[in-house]
Amino acid sequence: MTIATDKPKVLIVGAGLGGLVLGALLEKAEIPYTIFERATVVKPLGSAMFMMAPMLSLLAQLEILDDFIAISKELTSFSTNHEFEGPFSHLDYSTMEAVTGYPGYIVSRPMFYDLLMKQVPTNKILFGRRVINILEKENKVIAQTADNRMFEGDILVGADGAYSSIRQRMYETLTQEGRLPKSDREDLPFICTSLLGQTQPLDPEEFPVLKEDLSRYFLTLAKDQPYS
Repeated sequence: MTIATDKPKVLIVGAGLGGLVLGALLEKAEIPYTIFERATVVKPLGSAMFMMAPMLSLLAQLEILDDFIAISKELTSFSTNHEFEGPFSHLDYSTMEAVTGYPGYIVSRPMFYDLLMKQVPTNKILFGRRVINILEKENKVIAQTADNRMFEGDILVGADGAYSSIRQRMYETLTQEGRLPKSDREDLPFICTSLLGQTQPLDPEEFPVLKEDLSRYFLTLAKDQPYS
């Protein structure tokens, strides 16, 4: 039996951090939604993330701020150093709470992802479902997946990354209608290459700073090299 509701049905493409945050908010507001994820299993990459007041206030609304704090460390300072010349810049974050109402926190990206996953019922995330086409019918939007299934909703949200397939489908439609702005036809303005790495666990005896309850951030600029 279908229960009539005046709340919109939201279709979210992508189960990354953005898609999960939106899903958690809709779950809290009791608004129906479905998340589509092309991967069969999501393996969150990355290491540390810095969270400040805007995100922390959102986590408070979701009533998971205490859970977040339990898996994170408060950030007290940000220091920038030259490779051989020592420090030249230091930012003190200890006053952030007095200004914004929240301190800043460093958190493991995979742990943060797992926390968000717990806020979304498993039956509302469809893994292994790649959205290949978008159709509009009257006041409805229809998402077609690679297995030729159709899912109808009122709102479609593309949360599938910088090279979003949802955005590309929208661009195609706007191009056909002559309504796509020139700026949106240009390539993404990347002018640098980001190389990310992660160390093996460090020895707290060799690096005593790891024993502290609080966290500090260090950035080292390499000498005569175009990277930090």
